[in-house]
Amino acid sequence: MSNLKKILLSLMICGATVSWAKEFKIMTYNIYGGRLTNGQKLGESIKPYGPDFVSLQEVDKFTKRSNFKDITSDIAKVLGYDYYFFKKSRDYDGGEYGISFISKYPLEKIYTYELPSEGVEKRQLIVAELSKKTFGKKVLVMNTHLDFKPEEMESLDLLTKFFDKDDIKFLSGDFNFLPTTKYYGEITKDWRDTYMESNASGVRTLSDPRIDYIFGSQSKKWKVKSSYFINDATQDWTKLSDHLPYITVLDIK
Repeated sequence: MSNLKKILLSLMICGATVSWAKEFKIMTYNIYGGRLTNGQKLGESIKPYGPDFVSLQEVDKFTKRSNFKDITSDIAKVLGYDYYFFKKSRDYDGGEYGISFISKYPLEKIYTYELPSEGVEKRQLIVAELSKKTFGKKVLVMNTHLDFKPEEMESLDLLTKFFDKDDIKFLSGDFNFLPTTKYYGEITKDWRDTYMESNASGVRTLSDPRIDYIFGSQSKKWKVKSSYFINDATQDWTKLSDHLPYITVLDIK
């Protein structure tokens, strides 16, 4: 066999073992009801970062304080995305208040669950199952906003087990607990914290104060490329919400 043929054969073998990955960028953002701004401005602020999927908490829909706007829909229009969903946690101010998500990619199914809650606000878990055509496999993105109480952790743990253990799952939202608490320790027995797996410069520790997370299942079919809280100088983020948006950039294998 000629040297040229040997080289070509070697390249063919190597190419057959290459595992191609597709990037997936998820954002989670508590928008404080939109009381400091509106959906148009929030969408304009989010758009430069190009998230493929946005989980939103503390979302108004047709309330007086939002000027009777559907904030989720307004953000989706600015992003140019056709897929979005809102789930009410309570009636509020002439409209509704809850959590929502916006997706760049088509959805196969949407699941909703009401978590054990005290008081007028009923905590929700919403789950988007992305079309298999996007990544060639099932990918689920979950969104929630917790108070946080022990019974919520127990029900959340149970609900996430409804899905196949081999599914690629991401659990996002405002959890209202710090990484130094026992609740974080419990959830990270089964979920990987994308913030701690980032390859960003600088040392990240559990003492970093944060309550907004994107966790991932134990599947080896994904890895973190980068993750960060947005707090750059493009604008004063404190004029948009009392939280900063958090992004994780993933490779889906």
